[in-house]
Amino acid sequence: MRTPKLVTFLTDFGQGGEYVAACEAVMLRLDPAVRVLHLTHEVPVGDVATGARILARVTPLCPPAVHLAVVDPGVGTERRPIALVAGRGDYLVGPDNGLLVEAANGLGGPAEVWVLDHSSLHRVAGAPAASLSATFHGRDVFAPAAALLASGTSLETLATPSDAATLVRIAPPRLEIVSPSEMIAEVIEVDRFGNVGLALRFEDLLAAKEPPRGQHFQVDLPVEDLPAWEARLVRTFGDLRPGELGLYCDSWGQVALALNGASAAELLGVRRGMLVRLRMHRDSLRPELDR
Repeated sequence: MRTPKLVTFLTDFGQGGEYVAACEAVMLRLDPAVRVLHLTHEVPVGDVATGARILARVTPLCPPAVHLAVVDPGVGTERRPIALVAGRGDYLVGPDNGLLVEAANGLGGPAEVWVLDHSSLHRVAGAPAASLSATFHGRDVFAPAAALLASGTSLETLATPSDAATLVRIAPPRLEIVSPSEMIAEVIEVDRFGNVGLALRFEDLLAAKEPPRGQHFQVDLPVEDLPAWEARLVRTFGDLRPGELGLYCDSWGQVALALNGASAAELLGVRRGMLVRLRMHRDSLRPELDR
């Protein structure tokens, strides 16, 4: 297998402190030829599900690489430090908390599972084994492992084999197909523009009932006693009138809600983890807008 010299790097560390720089410094000290591609360090703190989703979306766009990901609220506990070998030839390095699994599946599946050994890592890296912080495994375990793997070090010298059945997995977001014309989906993301991403694939929406462009939907929150909104199915934001709510296929193939010129999340009063109900209507609930 060709050895990747690229390390992609994703965390919830933020850019304001020394954490990202410390990890990159460790990698460059071990191999100055390693290239580091920073995917994001703005994952919400401790939000493993969001980190996993971003990692799974971006890693297939990269060439074969070592994918280093640290969103690790269980650092210092008995959660395992792991390295996965994906079917495509990539390595994924990080905590065994579900962060890596979806990305590994998108890269051909986790063909091999290894549990990193701190003593072996530091023996190979030439650092004393005692230098392990209880709260910063990104620097002391995962960054050294990523750099060594990118440089061609064999996993057998850094870790012990395990089985894919032992991996921690994240529960999927909630989705209920109530009927061919009604779905309830969890909000999986709200982006910086206020667009609301739902746990519903656009192809599944089309499969439920073939809606033409211009199909109208009633949108509400099934657990809240709030009024419903109308959303029109459109191709892109420019198809909406100013202030009009729209339903569209986002760039990752998910159903999403957008408001032309403003935040759909603010209009609907939603945040990640809440449920949104969609009800299809062949005709507009407000026909005066279609004139």
